[in-house]
Amino acid sequence: MKYAAVSRGERLAVSSLLHGYDRVPGLMHRIRPLMVRQTWRHAPVWREALRENGRIILGPDADEQRLDAYGLGVLDHMQRYMEGLVIASRANPETLLKRIDAVHGLTDFREYFQDRNRRGLILLSIHMGEFEPAAAFMSRHAPVHVLYRRDRIKTLETIRARARSLLGVIGHAVDDGLTAWMEVREALGRGEVVALLGDRVQPGQTGVFMPMFGRQMEIPVGPFKLAQATESRLVPVFNWWLPNGRLGMQMEAPIEVDGDLHRDPGSNPAMRRWVELVEARIRAMPEQWLNVHPVWRGGEAESTDTGDDRSAA
Repeated sequence: MKYAAVSRGERLAVSSLLHGYDRVPGLMHRIRPLMVRQTWRHAPVWREALRENGRIILGPDADEQRLDAYGLGVLDHMQRYMEGLVIASRANPETLLKRIDAVHGLTDFREYFQDRNRRGLILLSIHMGEFEPAAAFMSRHAPVHVLYRRDRIKTLETIRARARSLLGVIGHAVDDGLTAWMEVREALGRGEVVALLGDRVQPGQTGVFMPMFGRQMEIPVGPFKLAQATESRLVPVFNWWLPNGRLGMQMEAPIEVDGDLHRDPGSNPAMRRWVELVEARIRAMPEQWLNVHPVWRGGEAESTDTGDDRSAA
């Protein structure tokens, strides 16, 4: 499955919203419900994609009203993400830390840092919540690196880079190919932290289709290969918005990566465990999964062997 193309209209919409949150944040915050409704009304491609995703995630019993509420909810949280990104591009780490309301699994997480024996930590997450406050939290323990893809929306990329610079987060773009992967391997070898997203395959990444919500969704194999190659601990980390507008975080138990990830990665227990966690998190708060593009293949989750690997990464 190809990475979804960004249309001219999408670039313009996102850039306009980011400029608004950057220049008149108070006004934008107040009129956000109106902007969400207008986006839903005037962006038919997003609307239809969200309805398709909603039918799959919510199940066949979801009526049109529920599907519309789901789609409006996703658009609302996308604007919350943009607002939070602008805040992070201006705030110091201590200010961002105040945005985190609750952290679950913190005791075990501290033990991972104390008992690493110079092993690196790979923090695997999904497109939900805000990365920057989480990065501010993690950077209190060790240097934080992020493996990411340069965004084709220049305004978004500029603001995101500004935020990471303030936080001291070290970025490595997958666009740079093997160079980026070698850099993060070296960071893990020094016992540092690398954050990755594991719910969307990006150009240059290996992907395998796996069962999720009764369909097939492509999951990146790279994070698991990286954990295995560097003997790093892979820790799923999720963050989400609470009703009070602040953030909650959850550190799950580490996933041990064993077995052959080259011949049949979709059958690997580590990848299956990750898919279980991702599906459960999205099912619990579907409106917070920041995805406005179709990501599914097929009508039934039958097979995970597609032979669709795109790189050695």
